[in-house]
Amino acid sequence: MSGLSLLETGLLLGLYVALGGSYGLVYAIAHLKGASILHGMSFILYALHGLVAIAIIVGTPLQVGWKGLVVVSSAAFLAIPPITWRFLRVTHETEAQG
Repeated sequence: MSGLSLLETGLLLGLYVALGGSYGLVYAIAHLKGASILHGMSFILYALHGLVAIAIIVGTPLQVGWKGLVVVSSAAFLAIPPITWRFLRVTHETEAQG
């Protein structure tokens, strides 16, 4: 891997993580505030995250195992915020009742 390839790959991976985290943050704020526009925005951020994942898979010299990790991580990024939000809601509803 050349120096330029390493820099490009690192920047893409950083953007990949930042967009995944932004999706989760905006998703949580959207549910907390009940703002449908933010909910839509969270999925736009996830779509951008997916585009960066495709760029990583297609355009970087990473080995197949690392590219597979990017695919699996993208699925996890999509699933984690709804699961976490549901868990927090149930936990707080239980505390309010008890």
